[in-house]
Amino acid sequence: MNKTNENLSFYKRFRFMSSVFVLMMLGISLQAQTNSYTLKGTVTDNVGPVPGVSVQLKDTNLGEITDFSGNYILKVNLNPGNYTLVFRSLGLVSKELKITLTNESQIVNNVTMNSDILGLDEVVITGAGALTSKKQLGNTISTVKGLAITESASVDITGGLSGKLAGIQVTQNSGDPAGGISVRLRSASTVNGSSDPLYIIDGVIVNNNSIDVLGTTSVVQNRLSDISPQDIDRIEVIKGAAAAAIYGSRASNGVVQIFTKKGQSGEPVITVSSSINFNSLRKKRAFNEEPFEWASSDITVLDKVPATRYDYQDMVFNNSTGTDNYVSMSGGKENTNYFASFSYLQNNGILKSTDYERQSGRVRINQTINDWASASFGTYFSASKSNDQPNGGYVAGILPTILFTNNTIDPSADADGNYPTMTFYPNILEYLETFDFNQENKRTISDLQLTLNPSDGLKINYILGYDNSESLGNSYIPIGTTTIALGSATNTTINTKQLNSDLNASFDKNINDNIKSTTTGGFSWQTDKTLLSSISASGLALGVKTTNGAASISTNESRSERSFWGGFLQQTFGIYDKLFVTGAIRMDGSSVFGKDERNQFYPKTSMSYLVSEEKFWKNNFGSSINSFKVRAAWGQAGNLTAIGPFDRLSNYSAIGIDGTSGLVAPTRLGNADLKPERQTEVEFGIDMGLFDNKIGVELTYYKQDIKDLLLARTLSPSTGFGSRVENIGTMTNNGFEALITANPIQTNNFSWSVTGTFSTNKNEVNKIEGEQFGIGNFGFSVAKNGQPLGVFYQGFYARNDDGSLLLTPGGIPQREKGSYDVNGNPAPERDASGQPTGTSLSKVIGDPNPDFIASLINELKYKNFSFRLQFDAVQGVDVLSWDTRMFYRFGGGAQTGSELSGESVRGTGAANFGIAESYIEDGSYIKLREVSASYLLKTPLQGVDNIKFTLTGRNLFSIDNFSGYDPEVNMDGQSNGARGGIMGLVPIPSVIKFGVTATF
Repeated sequence: MNKTNENLSFYKRFRFMSSVFVLMMLGISLQAQTNSYTLKGTVTDNVGPVPGVSVQLKDTNLGEITDFSGNYILKVNLNPGNYTLVFRSLGLVSKELKITLTNESQIVNNVTMNSDILGLDEVVITGAGALTSKKQLGNTISTVKGLAITESASVDITGGLSGKLAGIQVTQNSGDPAGGISVRLRSASTVNGSSDPLYIIDGVIVNNNSIDVLGTTSVVQNRLSDISPQDIDRIEVIKGAAAAAIYGSRASNGVVQIFTKKGQSGEPVITVSSSINFNSLRKKRAFNEEPFEWASSDITVLDKVPATRYDYQDMVFNNSTGTDNYVSMSGGKENTNYFASFSYLQNNGILKSTDYERQSGRVRINQTINDWASASFGTYFSASKSNDQPNGGYVAGILPTILFTNNTIDPSADADGNYPTMTFYPNILEYLETFDFNQENKRTISDLQLTLNPSDGLKINYILGYDNSESLGNSYIPIGTTTIALGSATNTTINTKQLNSDLNASFDKNINDNIKSTTTGGFSWQTDKTLLSSISASGLALGVKTTNGAASISTNESRSERSFWGGFLQQTFGIYDKLFVTGAIRMDGSSVFGKDERNQFYPKTSMSYLVSEEKFWKNNFGSSINSFKVRAAWGQAGNLTAIGPFDRLSNYSAIGIDGTSGLVAPTRLGNADLKPERQTEVEFGIDMGLFDNKIGVELTYYKQDIKDLLLARTLSPSTGFGSRVENIGTMTNNGFEALITANPIQTNNFSWSVTGTFSTNKNEVNKIEGEQFGIGNFGFSVAKNGQPLGVFYQGFYARNDDGSLLLTPGGIPQREKGSYDVNGNPAPERDASGQPTGTSLSKVIGDPNPDFIASLINELKYKNFSFRLQFDAVQGVDVLSWDTRMFYRFGGGAQTGSELSGESVRGTGAANFGIAESYIEDGSYIKLREVSASYLLKTPLQGVDNIKFTLTGRNLFSIDNFSGYDPEVNMDGQSNGARGGIMGLVPIPSVIKFGVTATF
């Protein structure tokens, strides 16, 4: 389909929906609404009043939410007759209440709801507007309340998800004020593509790209950092290929659905909150404190001379503060409600001269047009700016300068302002005081939604969503630095626009008293456009920080555009309200593939069986195992983002030579027959509620088989090309997930809840041409046949038969040598003296994929006091610490100090520098991720409903054996395959946050 036809097709769809909207508006006056009624009451559970309960008139768009005291007031205009009120809330069993409307205008019903520890009655959204209860699902879906994200003290929404769910690994890749965060649901599912889940905010597919506008991966941000966590009502997470049945193959890595707060009818409710946070370096790295230096560079000479050593860490790190301020107003009258908010965040980094500032606002208006039609409009805007510093990875930076420097140099400038040379990187104070690296981001997310219930059981939902983000990066390096003597300036802009149009319909029909049918179908169309432009200059004019007047200027511009489309049909049968069987078929297409392979079909089937609803179960096990659900799901999905918009083509590069334009032939041959990578997943699980629903257990096993991985294959030189991308690789994931939650104590005054998660995954890639290829960490991270993605493959120690190090005659460790056998395995060899001989050998020396991840959360509430404690654990993971490697050799590390003191042989560090195994470290940790205490003061003043005081700590301590700052960070940023590399990265700070929230 060409671009013109695509745009025309979208125009026709948009015109059709606009016509439907107009006709619906014209039909409002035809609805008969004879009497006005007020439905009111109080909702309680076994503890007391329950705020935030959804109260809805069944099969209509009429509903309300209970206030802080559990009260609801729903005003409606209806014909007299029989109706049903539905009460829903997270953690409580949904309840239906039949009511009869006669001549009385006021109907009062108080309702008591029971605990639902597994959330089986919880209503979730499994597609654009497609509602279902969790008990019907054969796959896992988990919900996190917005309050848990808000009180996590995380600047980023995704950071607040850490430890909240089983099967989700959240990693903060940098300690910068808005450092990027990686999220993996289960595991990596591709080699060259993205394994990020699909992010959806209020039905809008949003951009969470990690874009590098400064040329340094260590300060790359996620675009979800644009969103204020305080606007979040709840987050629903769907894992695995089953998520793709309705959302499409872009959801093959799972879906993170973010729902923002909405207004409710009644008097305006104003919420104001303000907080201050204190950031600090959690621990310092050991460094060389010996007051001596070697008198000679000859390692056989052990003479020393006095030396003054400096603690560079104290010079570049500091304690810092930040503030987060928020105000919202919600309310409404009869058929219209609104919600509006504004927030301002400012956070200083623990690395000097770094900070992050964000302003954002949101408006949401919901309009109930009549009892069968409603509309909603929302828009969100944000603007942010960060002052950054280049911080390692593959480029120069403050912390790399420290790594590469013998700390005998005073970095202070002289009387003329000249900074002494520390190493081949700029002086650390020169960075802080003269460099200027900053990012600016502007973001708008808007949506228009239309919901129709034209007849009993039929629901039609349309969503038009738009996301526009623009990132601008500016960098300036002054004249006279060590790396760029003539200075440089760069300006880079990346603009991404996304549009999604989703039309879905569902129809519920009771075939008889025992069988219920739900049919769902829909169509989606999405497009995104990205424009990148940059200008770089070197040889700056004296006193000028821009590219104007520079001696050498280069420009770069690229544009890309993609379209995705798809439709689905899903059928669910509910039998006796305890056995649910679902089958679905989906067609997905993407413009990035060849025309003959663009459209692919993906089936899905699932089953959910509430065994505990059977009479035999209730009679034999019901007293101890209150609920028992067996579930299974099987589904297929494609990865539509493993290649770029034009990667199927042979792409020529434009070039200008002596004023004449030309083209450079590519080294990679195009392939018009590329098709999406295909993932097949099977999932089995059980959900149990034990001992009067005081304990809930969710257990899940899954297996993913991924084929047709898009990888480069080497071509014969006679073709004129070096390689071509083909569907040749495979990948498997096997995993187990467990979630256990318990409410040991639940009384009116005191409650205690405990939640624990445990997840494990085994990944393996195969059918890679040439056995392996490098994917990051200077080529040390590889995709290798028969191994997990991203293992470290490099040199290792020579060892004796007992496993001890085989040292040189001088007592220094050395790299293993020998040859490789017919299977490619290293075979060590020894000369006559027993020393290594032959070629330097390499093997897999580490794995950055954890054996398991886990978390433990305790929550206690006593009257108006609450306390929360969360530990996160990542175990069995290796990291490649380039920090350790550099400290082996360049004099500022503890290794040189131990050689100077005589604790180790001089030259040991230099030898370890050349043996990669020496800087493979155990990256396992147990972190106190969150600890918080709060007190709710009710009606302290006239006109004030409540004031809440909160004290939160984040990343306060870590139990680990890592020699550096923090094993969690990653120099390849949000890279899919290259994980576990650490070099000159800002550590994740400890944060203490004090906040006050008042509701009027």
